[in-house]
Amino acid sequence: MSPPSIAALVRPNEATFSPHNRDVLAAYWHPVAYLSEVGARPLSRRLLDVRLVVFRGEAGICVARDLCAHRGASLSRGWMDGCTLVCAYHGFRYSGEGACTGVPAQAPNVPISGKLRLHTFPVVVRYGLVWTCLRPPAAAPVPEWPDLDLPGRLNMEIPVSLWKAAAPRQVENFNDVAHLSWVHDGTFGNRGAPRIEDYTVTERPESLEFSITYPQVVRRKFLEEPGEVTPMANIFTLHLPFATKLNLRTPEGRVLDIYDIASPEAARRTQVYMLLSRNYGLEDAAGPAIDYMSYINQEDIPVVEDQYPEDLPLDLREEVHISADRMSIAYRQRLAQLGLSADWIA
Repeated sequence: MSPPSIAALVRPNEATFSPHNRDVLAAYWHPVAYLSEVGARPLSRRLLDVRLVVFRGEAGICVARDLCAHRGASLSRGWMDGCTLVCAYHGFRYSGEGACTGVPAQAPNVPISGKLRLHTFPVVVRYGLVWTCLRPPAAAPVPEWPDLDLPGRLNMEIPVSLWKAAAPRQVENFNDVAHLSWVHDGTFGNRGAPRIEDYTVTERPESLEFSITYPQVVRRKFLEEPGEVTPMANIFTLHLPFATKLNLRTPEGRVLDIYDIASPEAARRTQVYMLLSRNYGLEDAAGPAIDYMSYINQEDIPVVEDQYPEDLPLDLREEVHISADRMSIAYRQRLAQLGLSADWIA
C-alpha cells in the first residue's frame, strides 16, 4: 500500500516540489530550528512546502502545521502565554499536545470540538537542533554524532544560511573536493595543488563515506597572501539524504568537525544548518570561527545558486564526470535508490 501523500498540507499556490519527491523526502528527519531559537514567540518555518509553527509547550518542543483549525490563520503570528500558543486572530489557545484549550468567544462551559486541534508532527531535539518528520514513521533515524557530546570540545552554531538552490545541489557541493582549490582561494583553498588523489567511497545502508588528504593553505585573515600549507586529513560522512559530517584533522592532532545539514524549505530554497566542534582553542571566543565559516559559505552560495540545471541530475548521463567525482556519482545513485525521481519540481 502506498504511503499517504502530504500534498493536502501544502497551499496550492506554494507547491514547488513534485508530489512524489515531496512524499519521499517527508519520510526523513529534517531540522527546522536551532533549539536556542525557540523562545518567547512561536517561530514560522517551512519544510517541503509545508508551513510550520515551532513553539515550546508544556512537555517540550512542538512542531505543527502553521494553521489555526478555526479560520485558517497563521499561528506563528500569535504569541505564547506561558506554554500555551495563542492565535492572534480570535485568541484560540493551543497546548503543546495540539489540543485547543480555550475559545474566548464562547462560554467556558461550552464543550470545545475535538476537531479544534493542531496537525502536529513528531519532534526529536538533538545536537541543539529541532528535527521533525512530516510523514512518520521515519525511513531512517536522526544521524548519530556522538563526538558532539565529547568532553574537551567547543561546539558552535553557525547562523542559518538561505541557499536559493535545491538541497541536493548544496549537499553535493559540500562533499565536492575538486572545487576547494578554486572557489575557496580566498580562505583555505590551494590553487597550487588542485589535483585530488584517488579515493574510495564506502557505502553503508544510511550513509556514504570517503577520505582524502588536502594541502590546505593557512591564512590568518581572509584574502591575505597564503602562508604555510598543512596536509589536512578530511573524512566526509554523508547521512542520507542531506546531512554531512566533515572531520578535519591536522598532523598535530587538532580536530575540527563541521556538520552541514540542508533542510529543503522549497524545491529550490534550502535552509542550511551548520555546527562546528573543535578540540583546541577551548577558551577562545567562538566569534572568529563562526565568521570564518560564514565567509566560506558566502564563497559557495553564488556558485551553487547559479548551477544549471537547477536540480541535481540523477541520470548520470546528463553531465560529464571525472575521477574526483566518485562521491557525487555515488550520491546521485543513492538518491535515485531512495525513490527520488528526476521530476524534482511541481
